Amino acid sequence: MRVSDPPILFDADDWIVLDKPAGLLTTPRAKGEASLVLAAQRMRPKSTHWHPLSRLDAPVTGAVLFALSDWAIATAAAAKEAGEYQRWYAGLAGGVVDGPSGEWSWRVEDDPKDRARRRCGDGPTSVDALTRWAVLGAGERATALGFVPVTGRTHQIRVHAAKAGAALLGDVAYGGARRLTSATGAVLAVPRVMLHARAVRVPGRPSVVTSPWPADFAALCAALVPALAPWPP
Repeated sequence: MRVSDPPILFDADDWIVLDKPAGLLTTPRAKGEASLVLAAQRMRPKSTHWHPLSRLDAPVTGAVLFALSDWAIATAAAAKEAGEYQRWYAGLAGGVVDGPSGEWSWRVEDDPKDRARRRCGDGPTSVDALTRWAVLGAGERATALGFVPVTGRTHQIRVHAAKAGAALLGDVAYGGARRLTSATGAVLAVPRVMLHARAVRVPGRPSVVTSPWPADFAALCAALVPALAPWPP
């Protein structure tokens, strides 16, 4: 039985933006495996490419932009090279950060103890990584953060947040809590990594394509953060 195709957030010319649900792979590990790429192929079967410009981890939700032609892939590459490819993420962390906004520039490398993980370090596999962040709201038990990844390293936001002492809720691999107690004493379960790809700008276009807050993310924010600032700002 085929999983329902994800919502289309934008569809024009050589681009499509899909709203990835939690649990769905961005790219398949084996031929025919359910993935966002396979969904894009069903929706735009006449395209020559189905190239995702972001490869969200399976638990992560939100907007994924696909380049559907050689021209779109080249345009996206030029935008990245010029620093004009923009994405906005939001996360819910179990810790606090120092100040209202800032940058994390720790280098990211493979974790020699676990090939599926990354860590901050300066070893032989390390690469530059830069994440801009801003506080969107804060409560007694959690902080909502907005992220703009300037580079696109594997697990970059998750690793940087953990290094800053603000591991994302549900991100057990990097020290995030699977449950916590709200200010009213209610025990809240965290079903997944609380990270959402909130918005993306299609290269060459002025508009920003926004993904709605997923239900689980919105519910935890409502329980833990009194107010949430607009994001993108």
